[in-house]
Amino acid sequence: MQGWQVEIDDRMARGNAHRWSVGVLLADVIVGLALLSSFYVVGARGDEQPAPYDLLMVAVTMLVIILGLRLPRGLAWPALVWGLVMVGMGIGGLSAVYVDKANTATMVLAYLIITFIFFTSYVYEDPRRRLLLIFWCYTVAACAAALAGIAGYFGLTPGMFVEYGRARGTFNDPNVYGPFLVGPTLFLAYRLSVATRLRDLWMAVPTAVLVLGLFLSFSRGAWGAFVLSCAIFFILTAKTARSRTQIARLIGFAAFLTVMATVVIGAALSIPEVSALFAERFSLVQDYDVTSQGGRFEGQARAIEMALRNPLGIGPSQWAMINKLDTHNVYVHLLIAGGFLSGLCFVGFVLLTLWRGWAAAKQAGPAQGLLIVAYSALAAHFAEGVIIDIQNWRHFYLLMGMVWGGILAVDAAKAVQRRQPRRFTREIEVIPPTQPGFR
Repeated sequence: MQGWQVEIDDRMARGNAHRWSVGVLLADVIVGLALLSSFYVVGARGDEQPAPYDLLMVAVTMLVIILGLRLPRGLAWPALVWGLVMVGMGIGGLSAVYVDKANTATMVLAYLIITFIFFTSYVYEDPRRRLLLIFWCYTVAACAAALAGIAGYFGLTPGMFVEYGRARGTFNDPNVYGPFLVGPTLFLAYRLSVATRLRDLWMAVPTAVLVLGLFLSFSRGAWGAFVLSCAIFFILTAKTARSRTQIARLIGFAAFLTVMATVVIGAALSIPEVSALFAERFSLVQDYDVTSQGGRFEGQARAIEMALRNPLGIGPSQWAMINKLDTHNVYVHLLIAGGFLSGLCFVGFVLLTLWRGWAAAKQAGPAQGLLIVAYSALAAHFAEGVIIDIQNWRHFYLLMGMVWGGILAVDAAKAVQRRQPRRFTREIEVIPPTQPGFR
């Protein structure tokens, strides 16, 4: 037993029998390299040029498919829902004013959906090992971004990795950089919670780095997403604990994590500049949220009004160009871009993912803890989507793929379990009654 989850046969955690080969190892290496590059997304504002991660992911997807990656059968439903989202975008794009912007946005969304399908299929074939690989590579990339953000904030790299007094690391926006760190921070916290060796405490150092980097982003959405993901994580791990000892250990670790975060953030707040910006940012509502002209909430209200007048949508990236203001809400963004078809299908996908993911995360298995981490981070991102556009965040689709890969692997394991008793019964029925008294 490791941490809160009961170990079971690895065959029950996989959708397919996994075979080690040179091709499998090559696929893991190139996927890992792509994820290690995911920390670097720097570019000019409005620059549509692909990041190194994007170029690598295109090559990775094509190569891994050639090596034999198969799509799980259960992927049909989430893929269908995303397909309908794309159909809505296409219909809305027919009336687009800025056609080039609409075409580019549609292509970007299509590419990101493909990465979701890829990671779902990739995780499904060997959930525990591949979730570990993804999380470790993602965590290394997040640490690189966090270190850049910390260095920029404290002036070690003058004029770099900081924007308006907020750390943005190797991203264009602090509000993307901050959420990027949420999943890896929770992953390291989970690994610390199940650690059984004293030497595993080294993970406290990168955890502290990520917490500090997340804090210095001064992103209210990222702060809220981290707190919410921790709450979901602790609820799920408590529900899946198998003894009071595990519950006590979970509570003890929660206390340790709280103390560590308090020390790190307290040390940062001892710096006057940090304390002043924190006092400004630590508020649910900022002035620019509620201003009558161009405020976040006023803009969302106008976007919803326009969506009601254009039920088929006005096309991707059109609202921001027409009104010089983003919707700051992924649900409203998809509603106005792709009409009711895209908006409602995305809401349906979110609800389906939350429901299926919650059920899968409660199933015992070697990958259970990792699935809980991915699910908690993803659920927090769904919530953060209410206050910011997240449809183009690369790590958002990575988290979705990790969760759906785990969901479908759990479904496959259940199917194997259901078939086993029937096979056993049939085998007994065909045994000839040669022994005395056998009827």
